[in-house]
Amino acid sequence: MSVEPVFDDGQIRLYHGDCREILPQLEAEVVITDPPYGARLYPTDTDALSPALLASWVAAYRSVAVFGWPERLVGMCVDAGVHPSEWVTWWPTNARYRGFNPRGLWRECECIAAFGDGDWTVLRQPRAVTTTPMPNRGKRIPAGKERADAQMGDVWRDESPRLNPNQRGRLHPNQKPESLMRRLISVTTGTVCDPFAGSGSTLSAARALGRRAVGIEIEESYCAVIIERLAQTSLETGVAA
Repeated sequence: MSVEPVFDDGQIRLYHGDCREILPQLEAEVVITDPPYGARLYPTDTDALSPALLASWVAAYRSVAVFGWPERLVGMCVDAGVHPSEWVTWWPTNARYRGFNPRGLWRECECIAAFGDGDWTVLRQPRAVTTTPMPNRGKRIPAGKERADAQMGDVWRDESPRLNPNQRGRLHPNQKPESLMRRLISVTTGTVCDPFAGSGSTLSAARALGRRAVGIEIEESYCAVIIERLAQTSLETGVAA
């Protein structure tokens, strides 16, 4: 059964529904997504991504990048029998970003498992002067004391949107910074698909890079959030929505 997008401007398409039913009907070469973790932190966070689904993506798509908490993502890769070509740690620089873990340590980072083709050398370029904190210091470098990083490493420090996962103003409880998604998209080629579109960060990042992308979101209210966000970026970039 075919399904019609709820948003389509010629570059970005959005579908409302279950990705397990819709994704096989779509044409894409790349999957970049932040799936539910099964922690019940929000209404659709009831089940974690299954190892079988991850294995099928790795087999079917040119490039795949999946977010997750380190201990769960490692276990998922082991159960799926897949081995990432790159492993990135996302450690937000804003100190108030912390996820509560009642059984152990505070969660201060997430990981990204990347599979398949990806020109990661495009990220191994000299970076501009930065004011991000040095590891273990927790303070910003004062003006005039900036440093230039020689290369992009495997720890990315993009700030978490709205500082805190529970803070009002976030578009989604597990919202990711658009800068993070742009970096992942930039090392891939082809149409990008985000099967768990959430707040639309992947789709917005693809638009900024001039890439075609499709998103799938099961929660109707988040589809409305994404459509509004894409409409706004259409106005900013001059793309006809």
